[in-house]
Amino acid sequence: MELIAIGVIAFFVLCLILSVPVFVAMGLSAMVGGYFLGGANIFQDAALNAYNSLNSFVLLAVPLYILAGTLLEQTGLSNRLFTFAASLVSSIRGGLGVATIIASAIFAAISGSSVATAATIGLVAIPILNANGYPSGRSGALVAGGGTLGILIPPSIALLLYGVLTEQSIGALFVAGVVPGIALATLMALYTVVVNPRDLAAKQVTSKDIIKASFDAGPILLLPILIFYGIYSGLATATEVAALAVLYTMIVGLIYRTLTLKKFYRAGLIATHATVMILMLVAFGALMTHFLTVTRVPQILTELIAGSGLSYFGTVTLMIAFYVVLGMFLEALSMMLITIPILFPVAMAIGMDPLAFGIFVVLAIEVAQITPPVGINLFTVSQIGKIPFEEIIKSIVPYVIMAILMMYAVAYWQDIATWLPRTMEYKQ
Repeated sequence: MELIAIGVIAFFVLCLILSVPVFVAMGLSAMVGGYFLGGANIFQDAALNAYNSLNSFVLLAVPLYILAGTLLEQTGLSNRLFTFAASLVSSIRGGLGVATIIASAIFAAISGSSVATAATIGLVAIPILNANGYPSGRSGALVAGGGTLGILIPPSIALLLYGVLTEQSIGALFVAGVVPGIALATLMALYTVVVNPRDLAAKQVTSKDIIKASFDAGPILLLPILIFYGIYSGLATATEVAALAVLYTMIVGLIYRTLTLKKFYRAGLIATHATVMILMLVAFGALMTHFLTVTRVPQILTELIAGSGLSYFGTVTLMIAFYVVLGMFLEALSMMLITIPILFPVAMAIGMDPLAFGIFVVLAIEVAQITPPVGINLFTVSQIGKIPFEEIIKSIVPYVIMAILMMYAVAYWQDIATWLPRTMEYKQ
C-alpha cells in the first residue's frame, strides 16, 4: 500500500510538471490509486465522493462572497472607500500607502478574496501612488501585499474551505482571523511609514473632510460590521450572511446608481468563473484526500516526524519551508487542498490548536499569492497597473518576510488566533 501511495504521489507531481490542471491531476491520480488498490467501481466511487464533497450548505457561501466582492468592484464604490481611508491618514508620512493598506483591509472584510482585493484597490490606488512619487515597483508591491489581507480578515474563502476540510466552526475561524489580520495590516502600515517619504500632495485634513468622506463611504463601511455581527451574534450562518451581503451590495449600487444590468451581468460572470475553479478543486481534492486517508499517508508522515526528534521549532520551520517552496509553483487554494489532509494531523500532533493552524495555513497561502513565479497577486497588479513584473518582485520581499514572521508568531503565541473566539465563547 505504501508503494502505491508513493507511486501515485510521484504520478501527481509528474502531472503538475507537465502542466496538467491541478484539479485534473488530483482526480486522475486518486482514480489511478483507487484502481491499484483494487477498486472495482472507481468512476462510481469518484463521482460519489466528489458529489458528497460539494453537497454542503457551507460551500454556498463561496460564490456568494465572491459575487459580493465583484459587485462592489463593478459598481466603482471602491473609490469612495479609498477616499475615506486617505482622509484618515493622508497627512502623515507615507499616508497614501497607509491608506492603501486600510482600504485593502476594509475591502477584505467584504470580499474574502485576495485577488479581488488587490485588483479593486489597485485600480484606484496605483495611479494616485505613482502621481505622489511612489516608485511603480513599490506601489505595485504595496497593493499586492495589501491584497493578501483578503483571505485573512473575515469573511475569508480560504478559512471557509479550511473549516469544511477539517470540520471546524466557520464562525470561530472567521473570528480567529480578526486579530492576526489587524496585526499584519498594522505591520504593513508601519513598514510603509518607515520606507516612504511624505506624499507630494499631502495636506492637513480637516474634520469636515473626514466627516464628508465617512458619509460618502458609510454604506460600504457598514457592510463589514453587518457581516461580522451577523455571524458573531448567531442571527445568521456564514452562508446566510453571504447572501445578505450580495443583496445589500446590490441595493447600495442601485441607490448610488452605479449598478447597471451590464455591470451586474459582468460581476456574475466573473464570480461564476472564480467559483467553478474553486469548486472543481474542492471536488477533485476530495478524491485525493480520500486516497491519502485510505493509504494512511498523513499518519505515516506524523509518525516519521514524531520519531525524527525534531523540536517544535524545527517542525514549524519545516512546514513553513514546505509551504514557501510549494507556493512558488502551485496556485494558493490548490496548495491548501493538497496539504491540509497531510499536515493537519502533524500540526495536531505537535500541539497546535486547530484554529491557530487554520490561520497559519492562510498566512502560508498569502505568501504563495505574492511569491514568484506563480504569485497571482503579482500578475494581477502588474497587469492592471502596467508595472513591469520584475520591478514588483524586487519590492515584494518585505511583505513575504512579514507574512512568514506572522506565521511563526501564530505558531508560538496561539492566543493571537484563539483568544477572540475563546472570549466570544465560540465552540470549536
